[in-house]
Amino acid sequence: MNEKEILRRTARSFHLTICLLPRAVRDDIALAYLLARATDTIADTATAPEDERRHLLRAARESLGRAEIPGYAAPAWAGRHRDGAERNLLLALPDLWRRMGEGEAAARRPVIAVLGSILEGQIFDLERFAPEAAALTAEELERYTYLVAGSVGEFWTDLCAARLGQFAYEPVEVMRVRARHYGQGLQLVNILRDQRMDAALGRVYLSPGEVGPWTEQARRWLQDGADYSAALRSGRLRYATLLPALLGWRTLLLTEAQPASVITPAKVPRRELRQWLGRALPVWWSAGSVARLARRAAE
Repeated sequence: MNEKEILRRTARSFHLTICLLPRAVRDDIALAYLLARATDTIADTATAPEDERRHLLRAARESLGRAEIPGYAAPAWAGRHRDGAERNLLLALPDLWRRMGEGEAAARRPVIAVLGSILEGQIFDLERFAPEAAALTAEELERYTYLVAGSVGEFWTDLCAARLGQFAYEPVEVMRVRARHYGQGLQLVNILRDQRMDAALGRVYLSPGEVGPWTEQARRWLQDGADYSAALRSGRLRYATLLPALLGWRTLLLTEAQPASVITPAKVPRRELRQWLGRALPVWWSAGSVARLARRAAE
């Protein structure tokens, strides 16, 4: 399985966003995604002892910018997974890791920096949830969502500013804040969507009484994402950037509509996903369409 196919099968709906990005930023964003997805797969490998997973993630963090991760045996880790895409991703990790370290320091520094943040979040996730651990505090949840997703928004914005020049109508500092919140909002949607299943596995990110307030926080952060999209000069980039927010709002509504007894995470059906791909096309030509689409998705 080649890298493009691995990306398509592991990124799912986000794959569409990556494919729509301008070539100047697409390859680095795709590489960062695959690396983060691979380390996340290692962190979630239930058939491996938790100590072994933590040790390998720490080794990866200490090896950022180097040619390899000491002690990583790709066939052994791939063999612990049934899913073909995950197996192929873990087999491809050594090559992806080498690619991250190639080229000039200025070109590889952003990918190394964002992966370092993501690894820190993944290690925190493994270490924090001991048996009978309490739900995350508000400070822990905000920090965690920043490490694994808010930092990605900043990385995305810095890359666009460096490679695309005047990519937005707003100052870069304003766009970085919106992007950070956008990433945090998308991660919070995932947490809210998966909360019952995670709780059944002993990972309580939110206590029941906090679900409502954090759902509203997720909506506010998704709105920052819509504002980010509306400020982009490129219609192509605007369309690509808005799609995750639209699906995030839909996921929140589907999650809220689920009976309390259902622990399976809610997902936007493929048919509806295709509908939103069509509905969002006007933003390619008009930034003014963003607000209308955001209201429609949220309602």
